[in-house]
Amino acid sequence: MSAALQDIPTDRLVPHPENSNRMSADMLTKLRKHIERTGRYEPLTVRPHPSQEGNYEVLNGHNRLRVLRAIGEGSARCIVWDVDDDQARLYLATLNRLAGSDIPERRATLLESLLGAFEVAELSTLLPDDRGQIEELRRLSRLEPEDLVSKSASERKESQVPVILDFVLEEAEAKEVNLALDMIRASAEEGISGSQALVELARFYLIRCRPDEAA
Repeated sequence: MSAALQDIPTDRLVPHPENSNRMSADMLTKLRKHIERTGRYEPLTVRPHPSQEGNYEVLNGHNRLRVLRAIGEGSARCIVWDVDDDQARLYLATLNRLAGSDIPERRATLLESLLGAFEVAELSTLLPDDRGQIEELRRLSRLEPEDLVSKSASERKESQVPVILDFVLEEAEAKEVNLALDMIRASAEEGISGSQALVELARFYLIRCRPDEAA
């Protein structure tokens, strides 16, 4: 994969149609104020557009592009990556998890596209999601539109809605966390997932450090 830093006119930048990341209005306002005040922002990550000659497709930085256009900037600093469609989808599913938040249905559709080229087990090693989250998002992507409407309050109380946590670790820290989770999974009487092991780790901390609150 090759990469190069360029200033590209904003009218030549096209958001990837499968982007699932959205930032709240409050966060967009803060981002705009920061860029207006400092003129600094992380370069957008783009690739040569696969079907529009002379244009570029945005893989990471959709919200920054919105702000730059809103304040009248004619160009954006971009890192240009020469990647194919499958690699582009992988970057969409990873880079865009570092800011803003995902719309579950759109992220599910993105992962469904990735599952056409990768197995669930392989994707779980490439993305922030564990295997259980990927399978749940795949199930979500296959629901009919009427199944996605909001449930009543009583129904919501009875159902458990998956929540995706976002955090980034240094490699050494990640090894320590994974080792702890592996130890918890190995000691469990019944097989548990990585996410369940993380919950057990959190419970252990709460009971040890704040026994009155955890009781």
